[in-house]
Amino acid sequence: MTLPAKPTVADVHELYRQGKSVLEVTELFLERIKTLDAEVQSVVRLTEVKARSEAEALDTLLAEKGLENTLQEKPLFGIPYALKDNILVEGEALTAQSRILEGYTATYSSDVYLQLREAGGVLIAQTNMDEFAFGSSTEFSGFGQITKNPYDLERVPGGTSGGSAALVALGAVPVAIGTDTGGSIRQPASFTGTYGLRPTYGAVSRWGIVASTSSFDQAGPLTNSLADNRLVFEILRAHSTQDQTSLKAVPKPETKKEFIIGVPAEFFAEGLAADVKEVFEKLQNTKFNNITFKPVSLSLSEYTLATYYILQTVEAAANLERFDTVRYGHQVTGEHGNLYTRGRGQFGDEAKRRIMLGTYTSSAGYYDAYYNKACTVREKIRREINEVLDEADALLMPASPFPAFKIGEHAGNPLEMYLADIMTVTQPISRVPALVVPGGTVEREGKELPVGFQLVTKEQHERTLYTLAEELNQ
Repeated sequence: MTLPAKPTVADVHELYRQGKSVLEVTELFLERIKTLDAEVQSVVRLTEVKARSEAEALDTLLAEKGLENTLQEKPLFGIPYALKDNILVEGEALTAQSRILEGYTATYSSDVYLQLREAGGVLIAQTNMDEFAFGSSTEFSGFGQITKNPYDLERVPGGTSGGSAALVALGAVPVAIGTDTGGSIRQPASFTGTYGLRPTYGAVSRWGIVASTSSFDQAGPLTNSLADNRLVFEILRAHSTQDQTSLKAVPKPETKKEFIIGVPAEFFAEGLAADVKEVFEKLQNTKFNNITFKPVSLSLSEYTLATYYILQTVEAAANLERFDTVRYGHQVTGEHGNLYTRGRGQFGDEAKRRIMLGTYTSSAGYYDAYYNKACTVREKIRREINEVLDEADALLMPASPFPAFKIGEHAGNPLEMYLADIMTVTQPISRVPALVVPGGTVEREGKELPVGFQLVTKEQHERTLYTLAEELNQ
């Protein structure tokens, strides 16, 4: 069996048309991961037993109904995929890459997994991440595993879904699922030359996903093709009675023939690497028959990073409060010290930092000065971006001020790491969807590093993003 370097859903389905079984294809991808991921280290564990069981069940279905009928019912039939290690699958280990969850086995399955399984997908791996999805580089697993960028093994793949993005960029799976709180799908997509979607808040159920920041978290697909990204999103977009924030309404299909893309000046000012800026200028200077680029302004953008990190740390502290290692979390036994402090001591440095910041800014003396004010500013930012999107069909902006940075480059300075999110926090604050598509490369020390275009539009208008991305691809 032969596959392209970066296989798509269509490539895998072609193997089935050649008469291959799902079990054979599953074994092929398991071996592919073991070979390709040896240095990159994007996978934390293979789900081999489950994968073979799911493959055998699909082979039975294939024998009963035939391939074309089965593909009509299950659009992801026999497609191997990976999940970030914060998405629950009943009977499988899960740690969110924190030692405080060491030894935990999921007792139920997430809506995301159940939807992918129903569509015919075969789960073969769980991917590395920053602990509890706090970070921008996938350097900060509580177990010490650092994922590398396939384009340069000395650089990061982005975070916190860097494991999922790197595995797709390697060509080891056609599809992987990440989660995006403040850019954790989009920044890795930009760093690894993949397609990554942060859906509208509430479009994809959060049921069964370990909470980082409940009002921001969203799961979404990372793929090597735009068509695959859209396919997976349409599968994941479904109302869930398990998630109070799950949306019901779905907009009408996009029928426009001409589009205006707004270019916010604030995102192309000081701080953006010159060669990254050139990639975007080249795009804007390209002639499109049905796309016009228009300068716009998001004047409140200077407040987004501060607003995001106040809100994010408060919610993170509240979500991690439950892990007292008595009711939840891995107990640390021993003769000396308090059970609670020994248990909470298993949190990594970044988790502790965010717990302390969130506790401080939500405390009685500072609640109004910080948290309440951030809530007010969030609504102002949300109104502004929607007003700008009344004048444009979408916005174009970078997903990062720079390409992938070196492992350890920002590890000792948390503020530098937070600044890496400057381009990707406006969207979760505003609850709008954003799609990153590969836009080109820039050279660093002899290596060509990917740069992604980030497209942003109104809530529940993901179809507009895919339409525009298809135009840009052409």
